[in-house]
Amino acid sequence: MRMKTYLTLLFRWLIVGCLLLSGQAVAQQSDNEYGTYTNPVIWSDFPDNDVIRVGDMYYMVATTMYYFPGVPLLQSRDLVNWEYVANTVPRLDVHPAYNLQGGARYGHGQWASSLRYHHGRFYVLFMTLDEGGFLCTAEKAEGPWTLQRLPKAYYDAGLFFDDDGRRYIVHGYSKLSVTAVDEQLAPLGPDSVIVAKGQRPGLEGSHVYKINGFYYLFATYGGPDGYQVALRSKSIYGPYEEKIVLRDDMNLTGMGVHQGALVETQTGEWWSIIFQDRGGVGRVPTLQPVTWVDGWPLLGENGRAVVTHKKPDVGRSWPVRPLPTSDEFNQPTLGLQWAWNHNPDPAGWSLTQRPGFLRLTSTQRADSLKVARNTLTQRMFGPYSVATVALQVGGMQDGDVSGLAVFQNPYAYVAVTREWGRYQLVMMQQGRRLDSVRLDGPHTVYLQARANTTTDMATFAYSLDNRQFRALGAALSMKFSLKMFTGNRFALFHHSTRQPGGYVDIDWFRMTTRQGPPNRFAANSRIEAEFYDERHGADTGWSQDVPGEKNQDITQISNGGWLAFHQVDFGKGGRQMQVRVAALQPGATIEVYQGGLDSAPIGRLAVSSTGGWKQYQTLTTPLPKLTGKQKIFLKFIGGEGELLRLNWLSFADSPR
Repeated sequence: MRMKTYLTLLFRWLIVGCLLLSGQAVAQQSDNEYGTYTNPVIWSDFPDNDVIRVGDMYYMVATTMYYFPGVPLLQSRDLVNWEYVANTVPRLDVHPAYNLQGGARYGHGQWASSLRYHHGRFYVLFMTLDEGGFLCTAEKAEGPWTLQRLPKAYYDAGLFFDDDGRRYIVHGYSKLSVTAVDEQLAPLGPDSVIVAKGQRPGLEGSHVYKINGFYYLFATYGGPDGYQVALRSKSIYGPYEEKIVLRDDMNLTGMGVHQGALVETQTGEWWSIIFQDRGGVGRVPTLQPVTWVDGWPLLGENGRAVVTHKKPDVGRSWPVRPLPTSDEFNQPTLGLQWAWNHNPDPAGWSLTQRPGFLRLTSTQRADSLKVARNTLTQRMFGPYSVATVALQVGGMQDGDVSGLAVFQNPYAYVAVTREWGRYQLVMMQQGRRLDSVRLDGPHTVYLQARANTTTDMATFAYSLDNRQFRALGAALSMKFSLKMFTGNRFALFHHSTRQPGGYVDIDWFRMTTRQGPPNRFAANSRIEAEFYDERHGADTGWSQDVPGEKNQDITQISNGGWLAFHQVDFGKGGRQMQVRVAALQPGATIEVYQGGLDSAPIGRLAVSSTGGWKQYQTLTTPLPKLTGKQKIFLKFIGGEGELLRLNWLSFADSPR
């Protein structure tokens, strides 16, 4: 069964790879190109969001823990299309562990920054678990940034400049305190407890606002099932009343949308950038509309996080700007998307020793990837990413290892090794060799990793001509381990298990993801049901269709429930619909609508019992010929209780 599942995965990714290689090497966008966006607004690991507006520009900061340059600052004109502007902390030289010497800072390091702009200066306040509090400041977003160590650590801090000139920091975990501080953010007195006990343990991630005479704490009860709350008071010192403003898992079962920030547009709208745990890819920001009801900022619509929604009104429209992913290494500096695992050793990498290449040189012995310096990483993007790297390995020495990894805990990689003057390709998983292939010389080698962030599976392959790739080893089940506390990343590495001094030249790194509007699907593809734009009278749940595969169904479908898919592209025509369903009882009907639910259905499909919730069937119904991009609704009709479970749909004879 495992081999069959792996081969099925590999076949799917070969098809996906052919599609991706024809696209641009940029990240998946969230802009649907017709005035709407689809969450996640960035399908990648940018957690602990804080967001501000300065004039007509929006800025967002995120957590990077032990990756440097780190603490990235992004900017946007419309809260949907983001671009890198700076990494505010180039490196953190406060303990040898940040150099992977005498330890490491996995699961520790920088986190939960507070971003503010006051009197012409940007402020980024953060802490590390082991070294305390830090403050970054700059007059311009692109820098230069100045880093200073603070006399006190503020856990999950919210920096606030009051309109009377006073400064405060709200901070804490489970128990929240406020501290009055001076211009250097040193405490002016003791902490004052303002929330002694919340609804449950884990109240954290506070950001502070003053709106219409109220002080608001925008905070979260953390964890995978986290939810967002607001607390308000007429005094910064309380007492505070509390209200849940969002408790929903959007379209990922059991994973609450929580921990973020509020921001007002120049037209008076309110929005929240707020993240969701999404497994191996990490914690990804979503964009939720905010409605003020009785003085409370309620997120989403009707108590639920939105998936697809009208873009914010910022006074005008702005072009699509996907984040960069690839690098030809022909510039004097690395792109802002790159970060080293812990502080890099400057002697161990160069873009100038061989122009047009990134050279990685081993400077010390390392027995494993987790302790190897100068491992260069980049976030992967959902719903899938394919990373390919071209290595020239002629500079390797015996004992050297050079390759491409998917890095978290567990990690895996495909690499070239050299022993006794001979080269091998190896596939390793968590330090264990699972497969190897002998090379007949120091070729240019092309290594590839394919990550599906919805199933959390990654596979590895190699090529000697960059055309035909051959699978190597076994699939990696990607995890989000709190021992690391960051999403899985692609990683380029070179280290020596013997004597340092060998090197590898990296010609290029190219990452491709799903291209175009995120809610546009080819009608002849297999459309996962949880990729809906809107839903009513239904929920998501884990599928039991393929044992051992992480996949979701639309579940808890009740009579009158419906799903909407806003951009199904039929091209020159499609005449049928296929669905993959499970049903406990007979009597359900799926009605198909074109354009909206107020017209007559264009198709109907009766669903009988499939024999239970673990038994699935693929059913087909004819449709009139549809061409071009269409808005398709599925409406579910039946009796009491849960009618059926829907895994996927397609409008082709054999879904791709």
